[in-house]
Amino acid sequence: MQTEPVMPAWRPFLYYALAVIGGAVYGGQVCPFMDRLPAWELGLVLLGPLALAWGVRPGLQRRRVDRARPLRQSLRQFQLELSLFVLAGLGAAVILRVLYGFPLLLSGSKLVLGIFTVGLFAGLDMALARERLVIRRALSGDASYVPPNRLITMTRKFSLVAILILLLSTAIILLVIIRDLGWLATQELNLDTLGMLGRSVLVEILFVMGFLILMVVNLVVSYARNMRMIFDTQTGVLENVSRGDLSRRVPVTTSDELGVIAGHTNTMIAGLREGMHMREGLKIAHEVQQHFLPRKAPEMPGLDIAGASLFSDETGGDFFDFIECDPDGCGRLAVAVGDVSGHGIGAALLMTAGRAVIRQNATTPGSTAGSVRRTNRHLSRDIGDTGRFMTLFLMVMDPAEERITWVNAGQQPPQFYDPATDAFTELKGEDIPLGVEPDWDYHERSMDMPGPGQILCICTDGVWEAHNPDGTMFGVDRLRGLIRDNRDRSAQQILSAISGQVVEFAGTGRLEDDLTLVVVKGVARRQVRPGAAFSTST
Repeated sequence: MQTEPVMPAWRPFLYYALAVIGGAVYGGQVCPFMDRLPAWELGLVLLGPLALAWGVRPGLQRRRVDRARPLRQSLRQFQLELSLFVLAGLGAAVILRVLYGFPLLLSGSKLVLGIFTVGLFAGLDMALARERLVIRRALSGDASYVPPNRLITMTRKFSLVAILILLLSTAIILLVIIRDLGWLATQELNLDTLGMLGRSVLVEILFVMGFLILMVVNLVVSYARNMRMIFDTQTGVLENVSRGDLSRRVPVTTSDELGVIAGHTNTMIAGLREGMHMREGLKIAHEVQQHFLPRKAPEMPGLDIAGASLFSDETGGDFFDFIECDPDGCGRLAVAVGDVSGHGIGAALLMTAGRAVIRQNATTPGSTAGSVRRTNRHLSRDIGDTGRFMTLFLMVMDPAEERITWVNAGQQPPQFYDPATDAFTELKGEDIPLGVEPDWDYHERSMDMPGPGQILCICTDGVWEAHNPDGTMFGVDRLRGLIRDNRDRSAQQILSAISGQVVEFAGTGRLEDDLTLVVVKGVARRQVRPGAAFSTST
C-alpha cells in the first residue's frame, strides 16, 4: 500500500535550533548591548519566543497551508515560516527591552534582522520542500492538469530572492564589521596584538559568510531536486507521446512557466487524443463508405464497364453505383455518378443518404427523369437550409432496346468519343443539382448504346478541376487526349490511365477534391470482358 507523502519534521526543527544557537552567537558580534550577556543567556531569551512559534506552527500549517490549493501551498508555506521567525525575533527584542533595557532600534532591530535572515532561508527551503511534496502527490495521482490561473514568473522569483539575499548578506556583514571596528577601537593595538585581533575579526566575518554560503548552497541543491523531478516527469510524458502513448499527462505543480508548459502540454495531449479518436472514427467511416461502392463492374453484352473513386480525405462526397433496375431479369442497368458539395465527413453522410434514395428510386417503375425527380424531393427535405447539394448523372441502359436514357443534374458533361470520326460529344444538361429546388422538373435524353470502340467517360469535377503546383487546371483537353490515346485499351485500363495521370498532375500533395470515374466502352459481343471496379482514397 502506497503511503501518503508528508512534510519532513526535522527540516524546520533544524532552522529553529539554528536560530537559537546562531542568534546567541550573532547577537554578540553585531551589538555591544547583547555582547554584555553570556551567549547561553541570550540563547535562553531567543528560545522562549522561538519555542512558542514552534508550538503553534503545526496548527497554523494545517489550517493555512495543508488546506490551500496545491499550487498555492508552496507560497503559503514560505509566508508561514517567515512570519513565525519575524514574530519570534520581535518577541525576543521586546524581552531584551523589558528585562535588560536594551534599546529596540539600536539593539532589537539587529536581532530581528538576524532572525529574519534565518527565517528567509527557512521559508525558502520549506517552500521548496512543500513543492516536492506537491510533486510527489501529483505523481501518485492527486494532480491538477490545467495551466495555473495566476502566473508567477521564474525570473521574478529569482530576482526578488537574489536581491533580498544580497541585501541581507551585505547588511549583516557590515554590522559585523562595524561592531568589530568599534571593538578594535577599545583595544590596545601594538605589533603583538594586531595579528591576533585581525585574525579574530577575520574569523567572525568568515563565520557569517560561511553561514550565508551554506544556506544559499542548500537552496540551490533543493531547487535543483525539484527541477529534476519536474523535468523527468515532463520528458517522460513527452517520450511516451513520441511513441504514440497518450495515456499519461503532466502534473501541473508550479505557478511559473513550467506549470504553464505542463498545462499546455496536457492540452496538446488532449487534442492528440481527440484527433486519434476522430481518426479511428474516420477510418471506420472510410471502411463503411468503401463497402457502399461497387466491388466489381457488372457484365453486360457488348459493353466493358469500369468505375473508381479516389477520395481527398478519409471519407468523400463522390460516389458511383451500378443498379439493376429490373428484378425480373430484363437486364436494364442504371449507372449513377454523383458529387456532394464539399468533402469530408459531412459530404460522406449526405452521399450515403443520397445513394440510398437513388438506389430506391432507380428500381421503381417509371422514367429516368421521374426517378431523379423523386430523389430530388427526398434530398431537398433532408438537406433543408444547410446549403449543400448533390450533382448527379444518372443513365439507364436498356440492352433490349440498345438505348440509353440519361439525366444530367448539374454534373460535368460526360465525354462520348467515337474513334471512327475521332470526335467527342458532350452529354450536357440544363437541369440543376439535387437538393436546391424540391419541385424542379428534370428532363431526360436518350442516345444509342456505345458501339464497338466507342467510349463514354463519366467523371466528377475532381478530374476537370485538378490543379498542379503551378495552379494550372487539368481541364477537358487533357481528359480527351487521354481517352483518345488509350482508345484501344480496356475500360479498366482507360480508367487507370486517367486517374493515374490526374494524381501525377496534382503533384506530391493531396488531391484537392474527390475524384470519381466511370468508363463504358463498346466491344464486340464475343469480346465481352467484365471490368473490375476499385475504390481507394488518398
